[in-house]
Amino acid sequence: MSIAENGRARGAGKGLALPGLIIGLLTGLAVYGVVEYWIDGNDDAPLGITSLFFIMTTSAAYLLLAEAGGFLKAVGGALLIAALLVAPDYFMASAAGNEIDNLSEFPSLFWFLAGRSLAAYILVTLVKASFDSGAPPAYADVFFHGMTMPLIAGGAKLIALLAVILLFAWAYLLKALDVNFFNALFQEPWFLLPFMGAIGGLSIALMRGLQSVLGALRYVLLLLCRILMLITAVFTVTLLLVLAIKGVAPVFDRPYPSAWMMGLALVGMLIFNGVYQNGEAGPPPLWLRLPALITLIGFPIYAMIAFYAFWLRIGDFGLTPPRITGLAINALIAAYSVVCIAGLVTELNWRGKRWMPLVGSLNTMMAALWVIVLAALATPLVNPWAISAKSQYARVADERVTIEEFDFGYMRFELGKYGDRMLEKMLALEDHPEIGAIRDGVKRARSAKSYWEYKNPGIVEALPEETTEN
Repeated sequence: MSIAENGRARGAGKGLALPGLIIGLLTGLAVYGVVEYWIDGNDDAPLGITSLFFIMTTSAAYLLLAEAGGFLKAVGGALLIAALLVAPDYFMASAAGNEIDNLSEFPSLFWFLAGRSLAAYILVTLVKASFDSGAPPAYADVFFHGMTMPLIAGGAKLIALLAVILLFAWAYLLKALDVNFFNALFQEPWFLLPFMGAIGGLSIALMRGLQSVLGALRYVLLLLCRILMLITAVFTVTLLLVLAIKGVAPVFDRPYPSAWMMGLALVGMLIFNGVYQNGEAGPPPLWLRLPALITLIGFPIYAMIAFYAFWLRIGDFGLTPPRITGLAINALIAAYSVVCIAGLVTELNWRGKRWMPLVGSLNTMMAALWVIVLAALATPLVNPWAISAKSQYARVADERVTIEEFDFGYMRFELGKYGDRMLEKMLALEDHPEIGAIRDGVKRARSAKSYWEYKNPGIVEALPEETTEN
């Protein structure tokens, strides 16, 4: 740990225990109020869900950003982070909360289960680093906080989980002694949500105060990255040899080849940055330096193989929301090849005092790019349903698929109003050689009550009339 990092560690988290408890309690009360009096049974549920996430994000970001003497600055940073996520939150909540629209759930699930958390984590890291070194933030600060934030969040979740378990264990014990009051109380949302909020806020504050523990965990993670780098390099060399001898067939014979390639690249990316650390040190020992260079060489190859797999699937079946998300993530992985090439080029100065000096600043830029892409995927700017519908329409209009093989039900029940528009547009393809089959397909999709019914017309026709009506 550098001198600057030691200074940050000593001052972090002081005086946050009581504010964390109070802010967590107020957040829990606000969440209960929004859920109970706004979201439930309200026609404007997406706005309520957006408000819910705004409140929770602001509170969590504030507790992660706040320092003694800098509480107002932390409030501004927390509000900025939450505000940047409002538009994607509302767009995805609107899509997920309206069953009538018949939209595929994948984009909303990806945003709320993965994309949003990653974007918020990167934003908190960048804002926290900018508090330390100004804008643009120094990579040493970005790396330090980027490693520390997940440890704080993970530790806080563990503490909060243990507290909830102990609470219910105590209630169960009292119930066994015929004292049912607490068991009933702890299941009431008006009590449980504020309690969990208070415990969550206090847990974040407590974890931020355990700087010696966080420092030990950081050391263990960095040590693990050094060990895993050797394994990653051996795996990279083995895979490259297999590809050179057998081509991509062994990879493409497995399901989801693009996902496997992207997963390898992402894991390798994390391990490499764990070895690179904050960019302030000199080159590592030769036994670690060479495996890092080998791993960097593998990134562009993984990205190209994944792109090729996507290209084949899109050529056969067109774009879908999952493929659009996958392409975007793979594009980010491919963009990281610029970082890899910059690192490899700087290795021409083998005896340089700093190791790969360009990698640090490029990593900071890549972090910001990840936020932009993830947020764009959850807004009308990159509407995955609309893009998919246009792609599927083009397959029919350009006669790249026979109408017998085309899935009109997917357009109707997975792409919603965007698919309906393209179905209507298909009916205008008067010069298409299979226009009659197109009209029949559109009619069957629109007459079906569900995607299952569309895909199983024979089963539906064989059911008794009363059953189909119910």
